[in-house]
Amino acid sequence: ESLGYDKGNVNVKNALVDMYAKCGAIEIAVEVFKDIKRRDLISWNTIINGLAAHGHGTEALDMFREMKSCGIRPDKVTFVGVLCACRHMGLVEDGLAYFSSMLTDFAINPEIEHCGCMVDLLSRAGFLRQAVEFINKMPVKADVVIWATLLGASKVYKKVEVGELALEELVKLEPRNPANFVTLSNIYGDLGRFDDAARLKVAMRDTGFKKEAGVSWIETDGGLVKFYSSGEKHPRTEELQRILRELKSFNVLLD
Repeated sequence: ESLGYDKGNVNVKNALVDMYAKCGAIEIAVEVFKDIKRRDLISWNTIINGLAAHGHGTEALDMFREMKSCGIRPDKVTFVGVLCACRHMGLVEDGLAYFSSMLTDFAINPEIEHCGCMVDLLSRAGFLRQAVEFINKMPVKADVVIWATLLGASKVYKKVEVGELALEELVKLEPRNPANFVTLSNIYGDLGRFDDAARLKVAMRDTGFKKEAGVSWIETDGGLVKFYSSGEKHPRTEELQRILRELKSFNVLLD
């Protein structure tokens, strides 16, 4: 108010709700939202998406139902929050119902964000076959994020066929990303298919792919010291090995 802003201005309140939600102060965001006398669509969208983003799925869906009871018609932004809430809570059936209602009840055409939420929801729940079927029927073309989501889930649930399909599509979209090959190689390894894992690594090498080496940083009096997992020698390797041998002689446990 001291800066000339109207305390009851809905635009100011909406901005405050958005700010607090993005800063992680979701409880304060809810308090500010409840203090808004005449809430508009932006007010509802902001709080629903804020709650969903911070894992408060139940509260987000409650807000959505309250929003509709107040006569506010949801838009595509609203449904991003609703589907995100379902994703966090693993509500597959509810998510599918909300996704369907977008077009049938509100004439909203699903966009890539909505489809991505649904693929993530199905994948997290272990319904990878259904996720593939959903992708094939999507009104928009799947992007890198969607296929990477499916690839990651195939590693969790050891679904190698789905992983192979996801990698095939990812190679078309981002052919220079070796991380996708590594993920499928790890799936092969987890299933004991070491020949397939080796074959994939050879294919990576032949095409010029190289996985970035893991790096560890240690802060010392002289600054930051960097160590590589690839075996690249540190300038003081001999000194470090001598210290390690001395520590072992004192029965110090080393990882």
